[in-house]
Amino acid sequence: MTSTLFRLQSNRFSTDNIQATLVCSKCTEVFSKEFPLDLEGQTIKFKCPVCNSAGEADLPYRSPEEKENFELDLDLVEEETGGEEFEDY
Repeated sequence: MTSTLFRLQSNRFSTDNIQATLVCSKCTEVFSKEFPLDLEGQTIKFKCPVCNSAGEADLPYRSPEEKENFELDLDLVEEETGGEEFEDY
């Protein structure tokens, strides 16, 4: 059974991931970690990057308003770029 809980201090959703700032309840260190959007709303298990103790954290859900605004923002970006892919030079 997992004994360490990571408290979510803050989070931010991007187009590809969830950027979370977490606090380890064992060593009290604050650290940032990125998770795929597919893990939204799930309890995930991982190790603290500072004290290496295994633990779990609950990732947040986006509210329906946040999801709608996020999709609108993506539509605007696609309209501005004409849906074209960018090339690296």
